[in-house]
Amino acid sequence: MTNHFNRSLAITGLLMILAAAAVNGCATSRPTDGSQVDSAGADRMVKNLTPAIERLYLGWHELDRIHKEIKFLERGLLTDPDDRQLGYVQKVSLYIQDASLRIHHGWERLSVLGYVRPEMMRDYVTLNVRSLTSAMTEIQYDTQFLSIYAAFVDNPAIVADIERAQGKIGENLDEMGRIVEMLTPLANPATSPAL
Repeated sequence: MTNHFNRSLAITGLLMILAAAAVNGCATSRPTDGSQVDSAGADRMVKNLTPAIERLYLGWHELDRIHKEIKFLERGLLTDPDDRQLGYVQKVSLYIQDASLRIHHGWERLSVLGYVRPEMMRDYVTLNVRSLTSAMTEIQYDTQFLSIYAAFVDNPAIVADIERAQGKIGENLDEMGRIVEMLTPLANPATSPAL
């Protein structure tokens, strides 16, 4: 009987604590540098970034189309007696796809900015600055390896597509850099040299 009473009392106490937390709010705000993003500021930021985000999407879409063309042309090499060409084209395709995925993931995270609550905007922007900066570094590595393998590709149609892909990757990198420049002042102050 006493055990049942203690359990009921514990459950009642837990419910009271949860109710008090719900009334008072569970989350305490973290101290920042004093500036908050209000609803109007968040809307203005999203409006200013929308053209760049749209250009990033269009650039990614074009890069994805070029990648698919290279994959289609790659099929013609399946019966080629020089299987090294197939290997070079597959490596080129892999690095183009890797860069394309990184660009697309960056766009995906940016495309939902309009749905982020204003009080969470600074944290979300900070995460985007860090992830875009990291993605840009990785894409630069992709382009270096892409250039190495592209030098060995002989097929003129594939070479032309590779050159178009390299140009499109460069344009997307530039666009990502502009977006990072726009977001950095709105991010939380740097806590490490990585930002």
